[in-house]
Amino acid sequence: MENTIETIIRELHEKYQSCGEGALADYIPELTNADPNWFAICVFTVDGHSYEIGDHDKEFTIQSVSKAFTYGMILDDLGFEEVFRKIGVEPSGEAFNSISLDPDTGRPRNPMINAGAIAATGQVEGVNFDRRFSRIIKKFNSYAARNLDVDEEVYSSESTTGFRNRAIANLLRNFGIIDDPVDETVELYFKQCSILVNCSDLALMGATLANGGVNPVTKERVLKSENVDRVLSVMSSCGMYDSSGEWILKVGLPAKSGVGGGVLGILPGQLGMAVFSPLLDEKGNSVRGVKTFAELSQRFNLHLFNYPTVSDNSIRRLYKLNQAVSHRVRPQAHQKLLEENADRVTIMELQGDLFFSAMERLLRAQTEHVDGSDIFVLDLTRVGLIDSATEGLMIHVAVDLHLLGKRMWIVDPKQILTKHSFYGSAQSVRFHDSIEAALEICENDILMAQGVELLGGDHGGDDFEIFAGLDDDQKEVITGLLDRREFKRGDYIISQGDDADCIYLLQKGSESIRVHANEEDERVQTLAAYYPGVTFGDLAIVDRGRKRSADVVADEECVCWSSWWRILRN
Repeated sequence: MENTIETIIRELHEKYQSCGEGALADYIPELTNADPNWFAICVFTVDGHSYEIGDHDKEFTIQSVSKAFTYGMILDDLGFEEVFRKIGVEPSGEAFNSISLDPDTGRPRNPMINAGAIAATGQVEGVNFDRRFSRIIKKFNSYAARNLDVDEEVYSSESTTGFRNRAIANLLRNFGIIDDPVDETVELYFKQCSILVNCSDLALMGATLANGGVNPVTKERVLKSENVDRVLSVMSSCGMYDSSGEWILKVGLPAKSGVGGGVLGILPGQLGMAVFSPLLDEKGNSVRGVKTFAELSQRFNLHLFNYPTVSDNSIRRLYKLNQAVSHRVRPQAHQKLLEENADRVTIMELQGDLFFSAMERLLRAQTEHVDGSDIFVLDLTRVGLIDSATEGLMIHVAVDLHLLGKRMWIVDPKQILTKHSFYGSAQSVRFHDSIEAALEICENDILMAQGVELLGGDHGGDDFEIFAGLDDDQKEVITGLLDRREFKRGDYIISQGDDADCIYLLQKGSESIRVHANEEDERVQTLAAYYPGVTFGDLAIVDRGRKRSADVVADEECVCWSSWWRILRN
């Protein structure tokens, strides 16, 4: 069965295959040898899945699409301020090969026109031509996840006829934008444009930008995350030559085209998309490429500014401590204390992908409860993604709560957040692997704040609820029948399937009730847990002849008082 997305892409390929509009690029003679019927569409998602239709493995020279990747490379090498000093970021409104320089500084308008691209290539570091080109193609290889070649015939053709680009380079040298040797930089630019890619390569290169600079296939970081935004921004405003404004209006994606017939588009966080067809319009863009992108954008709603309605359900549930207790079974006196102090803990159960809008709703809800609560628990169990900006907001919230003497606890079983970032900002943040663990520790904190000793406590006979209502003589008789038993951590106090012939009074330590889902399943589920002062094993006593339905295991060294039911009955 064909994927619906693949079906739509195939339909578009069939629809535009017969489109004969446009002409082959002829200012580089070798490009006129391309077959006008070549046509491919490729989509590569950030999780590594690809859709490939048509001549997707047919190689062509990358040409001006290379400008985006070389620009990113020098941003990583030199930093934005140094690059910006020599290359602007404003649309030129002129043809890609125009001599578009600032009249005062000689700085090219942007890195996507030839002047800006030559200036960018001029900033590629290296001691000679071979070393510099080796760095460029190595970077391109990292984007494409394979070793790319150069079309030497196209390179020679560009070098032989590239008089206008040489003139631009000499003007750049006149203004101090590039250094000597000028010819080396121009040749480096020609060879960079002659690197061979196929449509699948180009889509993966775009997916790497869409994935924040990390190649979805190799998992290698190819471009620093802070420079991805800068590259995509310039592509959005300048990437489609002097039709960039119309492109962003109709298609709405950061993009770059080349006279070899390639068009690359990126939907940040989702996919890279490429179309290859060598027939070009008067602006130098692939005719089939422009038409295909426009329809794909419309059918898949890819336009960056067509944001879907933000869900109001990012907060799945908001509740207090008395509305969802932990598995820990506690004496009635402790339960009463927890009820009285339940408002001190606010639990926010979140869901879905959390970006700015969802976080804004969370902050509003948190503000409404900040006065009455000491602990805020954020449960991220059902959360998918959190971007770095949202995580930064969470850190600010944690710091603000810390300054107010309050705490933030985060349930993050999938380890979505960067723990050390929180620990360095606010010492009052705690991370937990489950909401059960967080609730139990919340309860413990409240009880200890009320002077209750939990772990290590040693309860005397008067402390057990089972003795409530008995006079001293009756208590003395019963306690005389009890046996003192000690257990080490991990010991089974009760085993599932045993005869129910004994009750237990936990004097010291803690223990858990655990069951297997079925005989074949090795996974264990904790149903409840006990602290000192509770009685267990008594329900089965009521139903005589009944077998134990669960294991009771010591969580630490325990002391229990126990008695056989027949003695108590007598």
